[in-house]
Amino acid sequence: MKQNNYQENILNLLRSAKRDFKYEVHDLLRKVTKKHILSQIVNEKEIRVAGLKRSGNHAIINWIRKQHTGEVWHLNNIPVSENPYRFLYKHYPREHLRREALGNFIKKDCLIYSHEDYSLELITNTKNQKNHDLYLGKSQTIYDIIILRDPFNLLASRIKKNYMQVKDNSQTVLDLWLEYAKEYLGETDYFKNQKVCINYNQWFIDPDYRKQLASQLEFQFSDAGINQVKGQGGGSSFEGKEFDGKASEMDVLNRYKGFENDPNYQELLKNEEVLEYSRKIFGHTC
Repeated sequence: MKQNNYQENILNLLRSAKRDFKYEVHDLLRKVTKKHILSQIVNEKEIRVAGLKRSGNHAIINWIRKQHTGEVWHLNNIPVSENPYRFLYKHYPREHLRREALGNFIKKDCLIYSHEDYSLELITNTKNQKNHDLYLGKSQTIYDIIILRDPFNLLASRIKKNYMQVKDNSQTVLDLWLEYAKEYLGETDYFKNQKVCINYNQWFIDPDYRKQLASQLEFQFSDAGINQVKGQGGGSSFEGKEFDGKASEMDVLNRYKGFENDPNYQELLKNEEVLEYSRKIFGHTC
């Protein structure tokens, strides 16, 4: 049995290497022979979203999608260093993804794609961005969204779902939260496109704030989608999809109360830098 598993693993590695080689050749040929096509606009609007898991990413993205018309796509939780359509096609072998993976793009009114639990340095790394037009198509207007939730409720939700790991094992959730907080406040400048910072806490409770965000992102505000609970990530850490249709009734700003005696949560309270940035952005600590 072990021998069979070993042979199967070797075969899978060879298949993967062969597939990657074919992709590299295909990319090179497109760069050389399809320059005129690569210069054409594919996406009228592109929105890149960066957020930590359990920060309300799916709720906010769904809210944005529901208020756009026409051909609107969302590529969920994609890697930063490979063709997102190929990545998705490997997991969901559907014809429309295969076409996009080959560069046969359809015109899109709005393309949204999200990265979760990645450092901003990695997301914006020049090496990872060099094939942008090749992988996604050229965009007329590009927005960068950074989503931030207060660290207390964020950590409570991540403890509940056992989501304490991030993409880079050398970093912790709090390391990444601080990195995002500094970008949110403009102390760093990783994002070079039109940057929109979203305070999840305020987005959840304040329709005027949501209207302001709609203006920044240049779409007509209707607040459609505000009460939906999306299934990605299992829905809410606490209620799943129980509140679908009435999401605004969820107690998302008080999740921390059930974790005040949890050792992981207590560790947060010892981090003075996190507490300081929480005060700056959210106006309080718990």
